[in-house]
Order: sequence, then C-alpha cells, then structure tokens
Amino acid sequence: MNQSSSAHQWKVLYRVGAISAYTAMVIMVIEILLTALPEGARVYHGIGELLEMYNQHWFMAMRYMGLMNIFATSLMIPVFFALFGLHREKMLVFSGLALIIHIVGYAVFMADNTSFAFLELANKYASAGSESERAILISAGEALFARGASHTPGTFPGFLIGEISSIFFSIIILRGGMLKKAIGIIGIISFSFLLIFEVVSSFISSLFEEAMIFAMVGGILTLVWYVMVGAGLWKHSR
Repeated sequence: MNQSSSAHQWKVLYRVGAISAYTAMVIMVIEILLTALPEGARVYHGIGELLEMYNQHWFMAMRYMGLMNIFATSLMIPVFFALFGLHREKMLVFSGLALIIHIVGYAVFMADNTSFAFLELANKYASAGSESERAILISAGEALFARGASHTPGTFPGFLIGEISSIFFSIIILRGGMLKKAIGIIGIISFSFLLIFEVVSSFISSLFEEAMIFAMVGGILTLVWYVMVGAGLWKHSR
C-alpha cells in the first residue's frame, strides 16, 4: 500500500470518527430528554413491574437498562480508532494502549449489559401460564438485573475501564499537539467527574443525589468534548 493511499484511508477514518462523535452527542442529548419524561424518570419497584414495562413500552424499558449507552459506546469505537490514527506517529505506544483499554472496556460493558436479555425474558413472562412459572422468571430477572442495571456494581467494571480509556485519550490529546489542548483538558475533567459518579452511585448509594452533581457537570462537558473532537477530526479529514 503506497503512502498516498494510506493517508487517504486515514482521512476517511477521521471523517467517520467525526460523524460518530456528533452522532454520539445527539444520542446522549436524546437520552437526557427521555430522562425528563415521566416514563424516563420512573423507578421500577420489583422485577415483575420492569418485565410488565418491557411488554407495554419496550423502548423505554430497554433505555432504563442502558440501551442508549450501547449505541453511544459503540459509536466511540471509530472515534477512538481515529484518535489513535491521528496520534500514531507522535504517540504510537500510548495511543495504542489507550485504544486497547477502550476495546476491553467496551467488551466488558457489552457482556454485562442485559437490556436485550430482559426483552426475551419479558416475552416469556407475558406468555407464562402460572404464577409459579412467573416466579421462576422473576428470579431469573433478579440475576440479570444485578448484573446489568446501570450505575450498580454489576456494570461498574465496564464503565470504569471505559472512563479510564477516555481520560487516557484526553491526556494524549493534551500532550500530542494534534488537537486543541482545551479538548484534552475538558475530557480529563468530564470523564473524571463521570468516573466519580460511577464509583459513588455503584458503592455509596446513600450519596446518589449528591453524586448527580458530578454526573450533570461531567455529562454537559462530555457533550462539549464530543463536538470539539468531532470538529477536530473533521478538520484533519479535509
């Protein structure tokens, strides 16, 4: 492969990464808007109620179990791959390590997410012919919920590795000189705040309301980070 062809392919990847960053931003804005709806802010009291919700409003129930996070984290793969490509000459080792950490975190997150597994369980729950059968399905749901409910110890490992890789990439951006340093600074602050939120919400539930401050500030800054990274990648794709 000649150098010109390789450079063209990287530019295409930068453009794909930019579009992915913008799309991830839109998805997270939609997630915020959905949370503001009555069904979006609903707290489920028991697995049976959650399974009923799956059969009545499957999308909102799956959103509750992290569906939007699946879309957003999947879109970050081309973004981080593009950031790796952008820094491959000056910071090959560190950017490569950050990319590997992100892929590992993505794999762990996807393995822990149970939003689609709950969809199958809800279908069986709706067609159950007896209370004993429903009780067995609820028990299975308890196990799935313990593993896949967002902001709990079950999903903490995936979020932890993902936030660490994002902080790592933000440091690379700050030191690499390929994108604006402000992007790196905003990324370090935003993903650190989200990491603090994940730690508190997963293991110190009594401070969940206080931790929401970190989630809101980190979430807003993350949206800004998406836009700035997208703009930077788009500039390098031209």
